[in-house]
Amino acid sequence: MKKYTCIECGRGAEELYRDFGGGNLKISHCDQCEQVVDKYVEFDPVLVLLDALLHKTQAYRHILLNSDIQFHWRLSVICLLCDAYIKWAQLKSADTTDSQQHQLGFYALEWDFYIMFLLATVELAVFLGCCMLLLRVSREVLFPDVRFSSVVRALLLSSFGKLLVIPAVIWGETNSTVYLGLTRMFVFTCNSLAMRVTLGTRQHVSCGLVAVCLLVQYLISLSLHSLLYTPT
Repeated sequence: MKKYTCIECGRGAEELYRDFGGGNLKISHCDQCEQVVDKYVEFDPVLVLLDALLHKTQAYRHILLNSDIQFHWRLSVICLLCDAYIKWAQLKSADTTDSQQHQLGFYALEWDFYIMFLLATVELAVFLGCCMLLLRVSREVLFPDVRFSSVVRALLLSSFGKLLVIPAVIWGETNSTVYLGLTRMFVFTCNSLAMRVTLGTRQHVSCGLVAVCLLVQYLISLSLHSLLYTPT
């Protein structure tokens, strides 16, 4: 039988609800805190998403531990496209030639966009790889029961904040340092909370883990950018 998690106290639970047949369901209560194990089983997905945007730990436990959401790879592809477009737009912002407007209409055909997509993919791989390496090194001491597949799923799902660059594209603010900085900070806090929920660790530990991985990702990105892109 699948083990669930109480979204209030984080303890294990055998079931979320009991089905008595005929559409009669009874929501289960936690044996430890005596609260409802997972109130979100009755919520509309939009309300769950709103609570996730508000960084509610209960919402993250429901999404990452008590649900069977499996579209994290498709979400990651969309996020990679957003990353690639922002990188490409910032790259093109320095281009002041007369043919720039013509180029903007055919950005998908330019090699620069594909190079930026490749760079974004490598950055994601480095981020995930660094996280897996740190977890493997500290597995015996800090995270003996960690499941790497669950961690990857948590990191990919919690990166949904990267979609916030879409309004920046609509508003023409792809070069706004403040907006993009706030978006990255939002993604960082989401990743940290997701790691905290998945690993069952303290917030400062998950923040430190994500911060180290992002630092390695940034350093690798700087090196790869100089190798992959040659100014014309």
